[in-house]
Amino acid sequence: MTDDKPLATWTAARSMGKLAVPGQLQLTKTHVVFEPKSERTAGARFSVALTFVAAVGAAPGTGKFFSGGKRERLCVTLGDGSEWLFVITDLDDATKQIGARLKR
Repeated sequence: MTDDKPLATWTAARSMGKLAVPGQLQLTKTHVVFEPKSERTAGARFSVALTFVAAVGAAPGTGKFFSGGKRERLCVTLGDGSEWLFVITDLDDATKQIGARLKR
């Protein structure tokens, strides 16, 4: 992990099977980080260097309760093609801010 201070933070949730893990999504100078609220869900932590992020955008909701219902989700696509989805409070702001860091 990095010691960078967050440039932006958003309330977010990460879907893990039948569990929706609440937490905070953070953007630093070098990483995108998801910190779960509860220590019991420490396995839900996510951190990736921006150099490995290929794209960021919106993914349509599935309608399933634990994956955010019908709300669009933030989709972070990595260079290997894997996608990480987050239900986030301000999707447009997160997409713009993270996307802007990818162009540097």
